[in-house]
Amino acid sequence: MIGRNASLVLCAAALAALVSCGYYSTKGRTAGDIKRIAVPYLANETAEPEIEIEITRSVIDGLVKDNTLKVVTGEEADAVLEGTVERYQNVPFTFDTKLQAQQYRLLIAIRASLFNPKTNTYIWQDKKIEAHGDYYLEAAGQRSYDEALEEVYRYLVEGILNATVQEW
Repeated sequence: MIGRNASLVLCAAALAALVSCGYYSTKGRTAGDIKRIAVPYLANETAEPEIEIEITRSVIDGLVKDNTLKVVTGEEADAVLEGTVERYQNVPFTFDTKLQAQQYRLLIAIRASLFNPKTNTYIWQDKKIEAHGDYYLEAAGQRSYDEALEEVYRYLVEGILNATVQEW
C-alpha cells in the first residue's frame, strides 16, 4: 500500500513539473517583421558632455555583435530605438580610516523606447535601464574608471538587447 501511494505521489509530482515547464519559447519580443533597427543618438539630460555619443556607439556595437537585428539608417528601419541618458553619477563609494574616498561608483541610467514607424506604435516604451561599475582612483592593479565605464556600457547594451530581441 505504501509503495502504491509513493508511486502516485511521484507520478503527480512528475506531471506537475511537466505541465509547469511544458511550454518555453525563445521567440523574440519584436514582431516577426522587425528585422532592421535604426539607432539615432540618444538625448542627454546630464551634465556629462558627450556621454550620449559613447552610449549610442556602444549600443550600435552591441546590436551588430548580437546580429539578431541589422542596424540601418532611419529610412530603412522596421524599428527605431529612441532614448535619453537621464543620469550620470560618479560618487565616492568606500572610504579609508581618514575618510578619504578609496573606491568610486559610476552610475548611468537611460530611458529607452522601441518605435515601429510602419505602424506608428511603440513595441515597448519608457524602459528604464540602469547600470553601475566600481573603480579605484589611484590603486595600482585595481579596476580603473575606463574599465568601470566599459562595464556600465556592457550592462546598458544588455538591457536594451533583452528588451528588444529576447523574451524571458
